[in-house]
Amino acid sequence: MDSVSSSVPASTKDIDTSIDTSKVKKHLTIGVLNPHYIFRNDILIALKKGYFKQVGIDSVEVKVLDDPVPALIGGSLDFANYDIDSVMAAAKQSRSDIRFLSVTFGGEFVGLGVRKGIKSAADLKGKTISGGEFNTRNDANVRELLRDKGIDPEKDVKVVATGGGSNERLAAILSGTIDAGNIQMRHRQMIEKEGGTILFESLRQVPQSGWAAAGIMRKSPETAAAFLTAVLKGRAYVDDPAHQDEVVDLMKAEGLDMPAAYVAVYKEENAPAYHTVDGGFETANMDQFIKDSIAYKTAPAGTDWKDYTDLTPLWRAQKALGLPLRPSLKSAADGN
Repeated sequence: MDSVSSSVPASTKDIDTSIDTSKVKKHLTIGVLNPHYIFRNDILIALKKGYFKQVGIDSVEVKVLDDPVPALIGGSLDFANYDIDSVMAAAKQSRSDIRFLSVTFGGEFVGLGVRKGIKSAADLKGKTISGGEFNTRNDANVRELLRDKGIDPEKDVKVVATGGGSNERLAAILSGTIDAGNIQMRHRQMIEKEGGTILFESLRQVPQSGWAAAGIMRKSPETAAAFLTAVLKGRAYVDDPAHQDEVVDLMKAEGLDMPAAYVAVYKEENAPAYHTVDGGFETANMDQFIKDSIAYKTAPAGTDWKDYTDLTPLWRAQKALGLPLRPSLKSAADGN
């Protein structure tokens, strides 16, 4: 496949918004890496509101997988919502046809949750802390956050690796297995209820996760444009605060976990700049993200995101929905 810069349309007039439903795969299987409702609320809304039907997709099956990349390569998944650095690394290392398509979460929240009794940076000295598995972005983010607060992660604390995601790190903190760890904003009420707190936190614009595809880009590129059109239409509905109660009720009806703590941060987690409403990103932010990922060793040296990205389906969806093209054609072509 061509790189982004070699396949950018000359102008917006060259972007086709019409979907040929006869070329769209009717039944899709997608993967998400986390059971939290936010990883599928746009999908469920798009199904409920008929947005998928409008573009020729009849059904979407969602599977929760720790690592959807092998299933993408093997063809059992059509699309996957996964960490962008992991997608880029897999594409480069496997020399497969995996391609990143669109951002899901463009805001990155880094929060250091601590158990009861820890109230300051000084209280962290000698304590056990985890950002998850070693050599991941979460691990690197926790270490950076500690350094920003004057804590040397190599000398002042004991950083350990833990499996699973942020839910598992929260459980480890509450059980006393670790003293602190990287958790999400949705965990704030839960940890405070047990006497702990989010001691340090930061929020910045980082295109950290999004949709990727592989074989279907060869077999049915029309499906990718259709899929993103429906997903972004669903996401715009979800991100509108006026629809919160309806979306929460639907998530509950679907059997997804929706405790009061999740509902309390609905607006923050589904803010258009965090739960990226247009599916796009700024190229400067992506450049920095990949640069950081190489430094963190979550992406191989020499990784260029443009080599493993196909923006045509995103631009088609954005234009169809009346959204500005982001990234712009110029910035994608220039690479800046």
